[in-house]
Amino acid sequence: MSKFFSGRTGVSRAIVTAKGPRMQKLALPASMALVVAAASPVYAQDAASCEFFKNKTVELIVPFSPGGGFDIYGRMVAKHMGPELGAANMIVRNQPGAGGLLGTNQTWAAKPDGLRIQVMSVSGMVTSELGGAEGVSFKTGEFSWIGRITGEPDVISVSPTGSIRTIDDLKKIGAERKIRYGSSGVGDIDYIEGNLMSMMLDDKVDVVTGFSNSSEVYSSLGRGELDLFSTSLSSAISAQKAETANMLWTFSTKGVEGMPEIKPLADFVDAKFLPLIKVQEAVVAAGRAIAGPPKLPEDRLKCLRDAYDRTVASEAFVAESKQLNRPVQPLTGAEMAAVVEEATRAPQEYVDVLRKSFGK
Repeated sequence: MSKFFSGRTGVSRAIVTAKGPRMQKLALPASMALVVAAASPVYAQDAASCEFFKNKTVELIVPFSPGGGFDIYGRMVAKHMGPELGAANMIVRNQPGAGGLLGTNQTWAAKPDGLRIQVMSVSGMVTSELGGAEGVSFKTGEFSWIGRITGEPDVISVSPTGSIRTIDDLKKIGAERKIRYGSSGVGDIDYIEGNLMSMMLDDKVDVVTGFSNSSEVYSSLGRGELDLFSTSLSSAISAQKAETANMLWTFSTKGVEGMPEIKPLADFVDAKFLPLIKVQEAVVAAGRAIAGPPKLPEDRLKCLRDAYDRTVASEAFVAESKQLNRPVQPLTGAEMAAVVEEATRAPQEYVDVLRKSFGK
């Protein structure tokens, strides 16, 4: 994590932290305070702007029902980020509806004062926007990005009892019948990846829907009723441990660190499909993140970003993420904005796949 926090130590940070609730008993001698204030007027201004959050309640919106992965991540962030920000409270408010669009649309239209922020399903937002999904009233790139929580790669798994071990095995099946690719729903990331795979395998893939969640898809895969399914790495690892999946490829241009048996799909398909794999890789990497409404004042956005950076670097946050088995791969707000920009700069061929996935 050091690359995210280099250059953020020293006297200036100590003064801001001293104003927070965890360090209230620390005080600098008046003479030293005057010297530092004179030497760092810009930082003093930043510190003053962060006073805005003192004695205020910040809402962290989770656009899905309680109990799921987004809810767990949201509660982790709120628990540790509130004190770092110096807010009186940071509370989680679940606002489910329309597959996450209800809460996201409302955050898009909310007053940009920093008191309403949200856990974002960024991959779904990008694909919904580019694919022309019904009900989208936002532009993903214009949110005020605070930081990414996690951005695991997607892994393609096969049935552990089946015969598929290589791309050639897939092509052999495709010559005899349609390859059955499981999906948890039309327009979902796995549905889009199934359609991309179909392009790469000469339209020999049939994307099978009708499952209520990924657990049901993995159960079907484990019984040999499906040939392929793609989900996040952590979900695939759990499925492999439960013997309902065998991980083979990442939907990306690179493998998984420490797991050389999982190969990048880009190594096995025609080079003309590499742009599609790269943009899907960027979309997936966008992952789950925190953002506020567009046009947050720069000083308040900086306060939120700095508090978030300190949160995800803290020992308590990292320990809780391990305890809950929730992987964390943080990015700063600026880095997250760059990822979103890359993901939304998609070639028309990819946009066409998305529009097809959303029935356009």
